[in-house]
Amino acid sequence: MSNQQWGGQQQGRLRQAPWQQGYPTGGFGQQGYGQPAYNPYGQPPPGYAPRGGPGFGRAPQPPRRRGGGGRLLLLALVVIAGLSFLGFIGTGLGTGSTSTSTSSDSPYENNDYKVPPPDLSPPPLPVPDTYEQAQQVITSSPFYSQSAPAPVRCDAKPIDVADASDAQLKAHLDASMECLVRVWEPPITSAGLVIVRPSVTIYGAKLTTKCGTSGVNAFYCAADQQVYYSDRLDDELPIIAQDRWAVDVVIAHEFGHALQARSGILISAKALGQNSNDEQTDLLYSRRLETQADCFSGMYIRSVSQSLGIAQGDLQGIESTYKAVGDDQVTNNPTIVGNHGLARSRVFWGDTGLGNASVGACNTFTVPASQVR
Repeated sequence: MSNQQWGGQQQGRLRQAPWQQGYPTGGFGQQGYGQPAYNPYGQPPPGYAPRGGPGFGRAPQPPRRRGGGGRLLLLALVVIAGLSFLGFIGTGLGTGSTSTSTSSDSPYENNDYKVPPPDLSPPPLPVPDTYEQAQQVITSSPFYSQSAPAPVRCDAKPIDVADASDAQLKAHLDASMECLVRVWEPPITSAGLVIVRPSVTIYGAKLTTKCGTSGVNAFYCAADQQVYYSDRLDDELPIIAQDRWAVDVVIAHEFGHALQARSGILISAKALGQNSNDEQTDLLYSRRLETQADCFSGMYIRSVSQSLGIAQGDLQGIESTYKAVGDDQVTNNPTIVGNHGLARSRVFWGDTGLGNASVGACNTFTVPASQVR
């Protein structure tokens, strides 16, 4: 893969071209986090288990089925137009040491790592040169062979989103972003990739970024590699005000899209979907991206559960957050074929992340389509 930004067709490879529109990775709200797991848990502590071992909660149940390598260039301008807001909800979620060891006086992994400040001028995203390479990235990325450390320290305490000021909300999300980078730095850098800490911008009912214009939402924008969060999202998604961990699930989902972007998975999947020239195939690639971000968010919650005091009794609320942003829940249409996944699929992949340390457990690109329905 190259670190170029991509343009049109030129003898089977990509030529360098400026971004036109970004890629907002689906939202936790409407089109564009709007439109961004659990085996029996061991002791101690609640929600934490050794690498590769069980997590907390119950084992994820596969969603039930209902009903029924190209040689062309990756078409940059077309793909970028689709890479606008990737968030949580859909209608149709550096620098410094790379050591993962704990310090002598700390029970937490990667505790000595100095989390960098937000990077407002991040390095270009890796871009596959061909569709064959894009297919290899989404199915066999070296990122999948890594493990998320646990337990990891997190100082972002729960927040009452309904009563919080914008300043308090931003402070909480900034602290959460620091925790997210501390969790994901080891597997990203071990895979030979570059970790980037996004900034978090709080906005109201509408916001225009390099990725276009978003309504009430939470989303990651690949055009500038930053995260955006509407202070009105709790009105659109009441679960955010009702469950104290919901906002953490949301921001972790958006960071999941940042992980996809930094690994090349995000752009590769979008390119393959658009190159298919088939709406249903394109939607399937989108659902694989969104449910994978759910899985990454669950894996993060697992890593910080000891530090934050997330217990077995919190599982229902966490699962309710994934359920609330299913395409069928958002649209009140149980038969919809959407771009984010049905509630049962989103709960399944959130549960999968909560129950695993292996990043490969979140490889949604090699499972049957019925599991990302």
